[in-house]
Amino acid sequence: MESSFILFLFILSPTLGGRIGGGRSAYMSFQDVVCPAEEDITPCVCYEVNPETLDIDCSAVLDEDELAAVFQANFPSTSFRRLVINSNPNLKLLRNGDLGEASFQEIWITQGVLEAIEEGALSGSSSTLLHLVFNYNNISTFPFADLESFTELISLDLRSNNIEGFPTLSSATLKTLYLSKNPLGILPDDAFFGTPALEDIHLSSTKISVVNSGTFAELEHLTVLGLGNNLITYLEEEAIQCSPSVGLIDLGYNALRSVQANAFPGLVNGWIYIHHNALRVLEENIWKPILLQGGYIDPYGNPLQCGCDIAWAVRNSSLINGFDIYSTCSDGRRLTELDPVDYENC
Repeated sequence: MESSFILFLFILSPTLGGRIGGGRSAYMSFQDVVCPAEEDITPCVCYEVNPETLDIDCSAVLDEDELAAVFQANFPSTSFRRLVINSNPNLKLLRNGDLGEASFQEIWITQGVLEAIEEGALSGSSSTLLHLVFNYNNISTFPFADLESFTELISLDLRSNNIEGFPTLSSATLKTLYLSKNPLGILPDDAFFGTPALEDIHLSSTKISVVNSGTFAELEHLTVLGLGNNLITYLEEEAIQCSPSVGLIDLGYNALRSVQANAFPGLVNGWIYIHHNALRVLEENIWKPILLQGGYIDPYGNPLQCGCDIAWAVRNSSLINGFDIYSTCSDGRRLTELDPVDYENC
């Protein structure tokens, strides 16, 4: 009797096997999800990635009203992994309410003409969002004030848009930030005081000209800092304060003419890209401490004079090998091939 009762439970239970046709359970488990009817959400397309995961692609919507109409349809399951809208030539505004009751872990609206995202437009996913990707649009208005409410957000990608002025950022969870190719201009001293978990920061091609001491001081987990292709001419002492986790600082394609001693305090085993700048000398008191800490320096494309200023490195093979092997003096000689004999009188 007892064994028959257990078998009966096994057949009925949605979580204990009971399979039909070698496929999914005869009874949908509480975690199973179902796409809306195809005709209800056209031109969007829903995909069942697996029994617990749905994606929806709305790349073909004609305008904001059609997008909103889709998300007013009957959705048996409102929890999605990803929303994709790619290369849409019509959608310029994401309004508050356009996404209905749906929630997402990832939102990818990319390579389109999007100009603005209203405050509250993403709030239906405040407890689920992990990744926000809005790159290669024309966004000038973004609800940065809402970031603080996204309790699981890991990455924000807004590269190649039209955001003017550095935004106020507040997020306890954000780890990766892409703001490259936006006309940000000034980098405020307190730019990252509200984002203590940041690990990767990408600010290339943002018209930044000054980096003040202390800007990165609060970022204990910083690993990658991208400041390439900007207008930076000078780095003061403690300009880029580093934690031991920092692995790469990219300052390539700026206009650096001067770097002060101890501009990168705390850097250990890190790489510094200073290629394609305007540096003429590599002073011992600035660069030697970095190499002694296991660092790597790439000064390729600078008009280096390679006079006595570089003797400290040429005379020490372990130090000179810390420079990029393709870096050259202004006369074409490679740094790593300079002859120590030529520097005996320095």
